[in-house]
Amino acid sequence: MKDRIQKLCKRLSRFTLEEISLIAELDEFEIKIILQGLIHETFLTVHDNNYIYNNAEKEVKLKKRLPKTFEYHSQEIIDMIIKCFCAEIPSNKAGLILKPDDSCICNFNLFFRKKIFEKQKEELLKYFKKNPQAPRHRMFFDKEFYFYTYNNYLYVSDELLLRDTAKSFSVAEERQLKIIYSFLTRRLNHNKKKKYVHLHISEQIWRHKKDYNFLKSDLRNILF
Repeated sequence: MKDRIQKLCKRLSRFTLEEISLIAELDEFEIKIILQGLIHETFLTVHDNNYIYNNAEKEVKLKKRLPKTFEYHSQEIIDMIIKCFCAEIPSNKAGLILKPDDSCICNFNLFFRKKIFEKQKEELLKYFKKNPQAPRHRMFFDKEFYFYTYNNYLYVSDELLLRDTAKSFSVAEERQLKIIYSFLTRRLNHNKKKKYVHLHISEQIWRHKKDYNFLKSDLRNILF
């Protein structure tokens, strides 16, 4: 009985006690006991007499954080676009599989890159404020970018952050920068990446030595 009610909750996503009792053809008291158990197991939450299945709640949160132009796509399509982005499937190939055209998927991917960049920039500013660091300068497509390292993670900035008391890179940090800079130059050798190069740099740093499952989970956390 419990499994049947849980499946019904998932299918309905959001419902009242009266609605699910009518559909399940069960007494409200009887079904309320099952719903309380699902709440205890964190499958459900209650708000203003509405029961919300938690997966559905996450999907609503995700859609609210996406630009309005994306709201016309189903959650299944959005989830698949996220998976394609994490797996580095080109937008033209993803478009063949998922129906949205190439330009639509490019817009999604650009939005994902912006969110990745914003998150790492926010972290960088927080670290820099507490522990200023002298940057290392590197050129990409005739434009200069600034690199900082904290907790064994390399951060990129499209603007120079400076403080009088900034510390220099250690030998280990210099070595890390050389390795990742070599990786970046190999990955960013196409002119199509010239327009939003700072976003592509932060994306590739985010991807560096991470597996697909980690990237997929982390991107969803960034979007939430």
